[in-house]
Amino acid sequence: YNSIWEITIDRIGLGILLFTFSFCTVFGNTLVIIAVVRERYLQTATNYFITSLAFADCLVGFVVMPFSVIYEIFEKRWLFNLNWCDTWRSLDVLFSTASILNLCVISVDRYWAIKDPFSYPSRMTYKLASILITCVWLASSLISFPAIVWWRAVRTNRIPHDKCPFTVNLEYIIFSSTISFYLPLFVMVFTYYKIYREAVKQTKSLRIGTKHVMIASGELELTLRMHRGGNLSDRNTMKKSRLFYSLTSASKNLQDLQNSQPKNKTLKTYSTNTNTKQSLSAPNKNFSLSRKFAKFSKEKKAAKTLGIVMGVFIICWLPFFVVNLLSGFCAKCIWREEIISTAVSWLGWINSAMNPVIYACWSRDFRRAFIRILCCCCPHRVKKQYQRAFRYK
Repeated sequence: YNSIWEITIDRIGLGILLFTFSFCTVFGNTLVIIAVVRERYLQTATNYFITSLAFADCLVGFVVMPFSVIYEIFEKRWLFNLNWCDTWRSLDVLFSTASILNLCVISVDRYWAIKDPFSYPSRMTYKLASILITCVWLASSLISFPAIVWWRAVRTNRIPHDKCPFTVNLEYIIFSSTISFYLPLFVMVFTYYKIYREAVKQTKSLRIGTKHVMIASGELELTLRMHRGGNLSDRNTMKKSRLFYSLTSASKNLQDLQNSQPKNKTLKTYSTNTNTKQSLSAPNKNFSLSRKFAKFSKEKKAAKTLGIVMGVFIICWLPFFVVNLLSGFCAKCIWREEIISTAVSWLGWINSAMNPVIYACWSRDFRRAFIRILCCCCPHRVKKQYQRAFRYK
């Protein structure tokens, strides 16, 4: 006990630093979960994926990181039994894999949203989102808890009572690394590349004022044109209303002419010049197409935010899985293998603390939700201001 006390005093600074990372991870991801639960405008399919991601990251900070802090403070001395050692390692695999697979599903969701914003709301239902989230956690569980049996079956050397090493079985390292990182990494890089190409094409369409839309499973092509008449000062105020009217006119004309036009024929509909009053007087039922088209800019911004999340994810997790894979082939080839493994493990766990920071910095909706949750610590005027803004949102 005297030795443990002396080690604790000598390494108290390291313990405080690592516990700070753990606390920030739990606090930030808890804010994300509370924000989605409280704010109705955040309850979308994409934000459900983000909530699943935040839940996995929160468990990393609440379960995995604290025991690693204790393990590091006492100079790699495991103070618990071997059963909890294997359970802790499997939970690390479970939560980290769930976090990575959630990011992969989010990237696919963003690709669907920005590629086809017209049909995305009808395709990505809450039921489909629930199925995808269930698949993420089921796949993560299948490579984590059964791994305990695998580890103990292939374990040949006796484990010291004060140590908790990760398995060095090459087959499991290759299998888990492929499912947990390399396959999701390939999917995420591919989808974000396609998102970038699609965003460039969509932005060009918005700039030139023409948008081609396939209606009824490709049987009819609709060309939407937005007029930008007037001087430069008027364009910013009139652009949105004229776009809505263009889409409304196109939708109405399409309904009138669809029965008289043969299939597989291109139909081009052009809007006429109008003012704000005319656009606002259109029937509400014809605004569905315009709303979907106007959602593109928001979807593109969300894709950029999640692209930053993916970049941070690669920086944080790639070193760990490279070292992990290399340790299975040649552990002696890694310089100071124990220190390097600890450093890259904590770099990967820090990714769980970075995701809420990225949401707060790049997403206005999440930033306002965070401020509203924490408004009890803000002046009364700020609290009143945000409550008023969200009341009319």
